[in-house]
Amino acid sequence: MEKEKVLGVIPNAGLKKGLFKSDSCNLVVTNKRVIVAKFSKDVYKKEARERTEKAKQEGRGRFKQFLSSASTMMTFYKRYLDMLPEDILKETPGTFAIDPGTVVKIQLREGRLYSDEDGFEQQNPHSLLIVMPKAKLQFHFSGDIRNARNLLSGLFGRI
Repeated sequence: MEKEKVLGVIPNAGLKKGLFKSDSCNLVVTNKRVIVAKFSKDVYKKEARERTEKAKQEGRGRFKQFLSSASTMMTFYKRYLDMLPEDILKETPGTFAIDPGTVVKIQLREGRLYSDEDGFEQQNPHSLLIVMPKAKLQFHFSGDIRNARNLLSGLFGRI
């Protein structure tokens, strides 16, 4: 039997909980399932402190220590690439997995690209809909949609 391994991450996603509310998470795609890793302020703060301490030990000044800590949000998801799937599931309360065998429908839509009156282009977040017999999960994210499509297609078939 093949060992489960992390293939990639769809970072900084929001799991829709209501009309104006969503939970922050990272979608960790393995060769067997998708892990919805809930965002925890405690884990984030710990990671930021560790990065600051590491920069301090490397002899970097206060400004570099601050930048190291501040960059945590943008690169926080990369930590999942080196973790075991079972450790990811245990890390934060509320984290859960989606088994591809239970998915009835999956739909990935690219966010609409538009320009303002000054010609500045912006893009609405992409959306990912996963329908299962007892749940309908709606995610939004602003990352690389091609990467997300490739990761999910490897697990669910062509999307």
